[in-house]
Amino acid sequence: MHNIGPEWLRPAFDQRFIEIAKEAGSQMEVEQFRIRQNEIKRLLKDELSQIHLDLLLELEDILNHRCTLEKEWIYFAGLRDGMYLLRKLNDL
Repeated sequence: MHNIGPEWLRPAFDQRFIEIAKEAGSQMEVEQFRIRQNEIKRLLKDELSQIHLDLLLELEDILNHRCTLEKEWIYFAGLRDGMYLLRKLNDL
């Protein structure tokens, strides 16, 4: 999937991705959305049946997982591009 360097290097890239994702999630702009998201979840929990709430939570899980996969793909595409550019600059 990632095709960046040798297999033994992949855990380092994965760990860095996790660190950057955590840092991105702690930004003030993101925190405001997290607070509102939690407010909405509480309201929905009070108003929806358990079946509907479960479906909504499943939908949220799917959206989060999809978004994470997309971000990971973009991250590794950036690494590939950066490595390609570095190789080309070294060839000059």
